[in-house]
This record gives sequence, structure tokens and C-alpha cells, in this order.
Amino acid sequence: MASPCLKLLLYLIDMPLDLPRMITIPDVSEQRWSGMYAVSSATLAPIFVTALCSSKRRGIGSHDGFTICLYGSPGGGVSGLLARHSTMKESPPRNRLYPWLAGGFLMSVLCTCIVAEELVGMLESLDYILAVNPAILGLTVLAWGNSIGDLMSNVAMAMSGGRDGAQVAISGCNAGPIFNTVAGLGLSHVVPAWALHPDSSVIPVGTAVLEILGFMSGGSLWALVTLARKDMKLERVVGVGMLLIDLCFLSLRLSQSLGLVA
Repeated sequence: MASPCLKLLLYLIDMPLDLPRMITIPDVSEQRWSGMYAVSSATLAPIFVTALCSSKRRGIGSHDGFTICLYGSPGGGVSGLLARHSTMKESPPRNRLYPWLAGGFLMSVLCTCIVAEELVGMLESLDYILAVNPAILGLTVLAWGNSIGDLMSNVAMAMSGGRDGAQVAISGCNAGPIFNTVAGLGLSHVVPAWALHPDSSVIPVGTAVLEILGFMSGGSLWALVTLARKDMKLERVVGVGMLLIDLCFLSLRLSQSLGLVA
């Protein structure tokens, strides 16, 4: 059993990190429902969105940014009043859950974007302080940190999901890079182009993009061919091949970053 002092210390550490989430992201689960936090999230979420959008626009001073944030106040007030009169303090709403779920999903995505920006800033600081090649940081810290959640969930699904768990894990491993390529690269190109409009957004062209696409296609083809030949039965050869392809890609990129390979 943890001592009361340790519990208090953990609470003081966790509260500054957990409070912004509770007052901006609605939680409609039975165990963690709170009417006060639900109303506060419905009120503050529109203001938070307008503040975030104003901070991303270039050439806006602090006074103009504060004015833009005030535009979100009426929307926050209306949504807060609707949440106050349509929910109960004791239990989450039984009907009309879709607005709450959609709002929670949207705010979760925005918070994830903020955390990602802070992570990128931290990596840039490490690059400046330690004089480390940015490609090495991206291939190690950023890539592994971005994939550790998928790795744990896929391993747990493959080990404990029964007969279908391994197939779900394999599908998730292949669908994740595809989604990141389509949605991630698409958004990463659309947002800068939108921000720079009417100027053009320059996309650097090099062999690195072709290498990434080649290894991704090779991994997908390896999984498709081996599973088709084994009548869609998973064996060690599938996982070993995928690991070897990933190891070859990582070794090639690190060698290029260190100047060992032209």
C-alpha cells in the first residue's frame, strides 16, 4: 500500500497534467462521468479551438489573437448551456451520445497535435544542443516513440486475441503505415499549402521518398505473398521477414545519415 504522502505527491504531479484534459475533453463513461467537467468541457472546447486556430495564423498580434478568442466565447456559452440543461450530474446522457463522442474525438486529436508539436520542438532542441543529425533522431526517438503504442496493442492482440487476434494484429501493422502515408502525408502537405496560400508550397524531391515507398511496398508484398502461399496461416517466416525488411531500412537510413553510404 502506498503511503498518504506518496499518494498526495502523485496527485500533485498528475493534476496539472490531467486537469486540462478533463476541462476540454468530455468523458461519457459511467465510471468517470462528472457533470461539472462535462459542462466545463462543452464551454471551454470552442474557446480552445479558436485560440489554437488563431495561434497558427501568421502575422497576428496578441491583441488580434485575443479578439479572435473572444469570438469563440458565444459558441462556448451556448454549448455550455445546452450541456447544462441536457445532462444530469449523476450519470452520462443515455441518448444523443454522438455529439459528445465527436467532440471528445476532435479535442483528443487537437491535444495530440499539440503534444506532437512539443515533441518536435524537443527533438529540434536536442539536435541543436547535441549536434545530432535530424534524420537519426527521426529514425530512432520519434519513430520508436510514435510506434510503441501500436507495437504494444498489436502484440497484446496477437498473444491474447485467440485465432483471429493474430490476423487483426497483422492487419493493423499493415493498415497503420498505409493510413499514415495517405492521411499523414496528405494533411502535412495540405496544411502548409493552405497556410502559404497564395504562395506555392515547395516539396523537396529526393531518393529518400522512393526508398521509403520501396520498403513499404516490399513489406506489404512480403506479407501478402507469404500469407497467400500458407493459406493465410501465420508462421514465423512472416514475422522474421518483416523484421529483416525493417532492419534493412533502418540500417540503410542510418548509414546514409552518417555518411557511410552515398
